[in-house]
Amino acid sequence: MNSRQQVSIKILIIITILLFVSSCGNWGWQDIDSDNQEKLNIVGVISLDNSLRSFIIVHKTLATSGSDSRIISYDTTYFEAWQWYDKDLGIVVYDTLWYNTPHIHAITESRYLVKDATVTVSDDTRDYAFVLAPETAYSYDDYYYGDNIFTDPAIYLNTDGNFVPAPESHYTLSITTPDGLALTASVQTPPLPQIIESDLSDTLSVKRLFEIKWKYDGDYSAMLTTGTKEALLWEDDICGMYQYGILEPGDTTWNSSVESWCYEIDQNPNAVSQMDIRLRFLDEHYYDYFLATNDGAAEISNFLVGNGAIGVSAGVEGGFGVFGALSGYWTKRVVIP
Repeated sequence: MNSRQQVSIKILIIITILLFVSSCGNWGWQDIDSDNQEKLNIVGVISLDNSLRSFIIVHKTLATSGSDSRIISYDTTYFEAWQWYDKDLGIVVYDTLWYNTPHIHAITESRYLVKDATVTVSDDTRDYAFVLAPETAYSYDDYYYGDNIFTDPAIYLNTDGNFVPAPESHYTLSITTPDGLALTASVQTPPLPQIIESDLSDTLSVKRLFEIKWKYDGDYSAMLTTGTKEALLWEDDICGMYQYGILEPGDTTWNSSVESWCYEIDQNPNAVSQMDIRLRFLDEHYYDYFLATNDGAAEISNFLVGNGAIGVSAGVEGGFGVFGALSGYWTKRVVIP
């Protein structure tokens, strides 16, 4: 067989393959725009810590087809205004550009948000309604994992003041939506922790290290943090006063530590600050969801910014997310370097 015949055969094979591909359509793959069933995706925490209110955030997963946002209103821009500092004139210059034709643009909202749910928390005797939080319920004092989650547009709170959770009590959660989505969950609240303050000096030195002890009751993990829950100026901070620890069930003692560089920097030896010490007991759902895996913090972060399904459930049936509980004990101490 000469080279010209070999080339002709190769061309024939290629043409045959192309004809075969064309006749086979999608080769049996399923269309990726087929709808998946939407499910509720929630983060709920029953809090027995007076620094954090109980809350339920309600999102949902979305089908693979369609947009992840919806238009909720329109706005009109008539002009743009800006300012800059003119070095030659030595003054701030203001300018305005007026549009000949006003610019109309759509205001959108994530379709992950669920703002029409019926959310009910129940104990053994009574139901408590959690409603979509009004903007007046937001507070800059409500921080959770470093973010003010109480500004989430789909957060539900008990606003009538009737819900006062009790330690070592069972609570159930029910969520339904007008479009037929439903979810249930349950949780057992932990007991109230108690730091043994008589074993803790009134003034603590971060460099001399110290020990915190508490009374243990039940099979619960604990989380201990030191620092401050209030905004302070940088000059009020003392290197090493912010610390964090996760304790296993049965632990009753936490020992402080300090980074080596705190010994190396120049710091006012007479500096004094107030340090908050917080001990929290965590139920198993809370611990498993947020702390048991290294990517727990990333998962909750992704959830809150609206990236959809996490695919993880703790205490939740019929959907995704977590329904957990925590209790807290706070105390203050003076701290020095």
